[in-house]
Amino acid sequence: MTSEKDVIQRVTQYIMTEVASSPPETPPAPDFPIIEGGLVDSLGLFKLIAFAEEQFDVRIAPEEIVLENFSTINAIVSLIRGKM
Repeated sequence: MTSEKDVIQRVTQYIMTEVASSPPETPPAPDFPIIEGGLVDSLGLFKLIAFAEEQFDVRIAPEEIVLENFSTINAIVSLIRGKM
């Protein structure tokens, strides 16, 4: 099973390299508000969902696509790990 630390690292790296329109110099903290902080926009959110489903072999239902599940890296990791 994939560790929480590994999921955090993979999600953070993906956000920084593939989603952020202007990547920060340092990785965001796991509790940084990635949407409200401007790091992830609506298109980036859907790319992130596709990444999570593919990389972690999970299915994220439409009703789970709410701010509370994607507000921070910790929230995303909690959603992913809950489905693994």
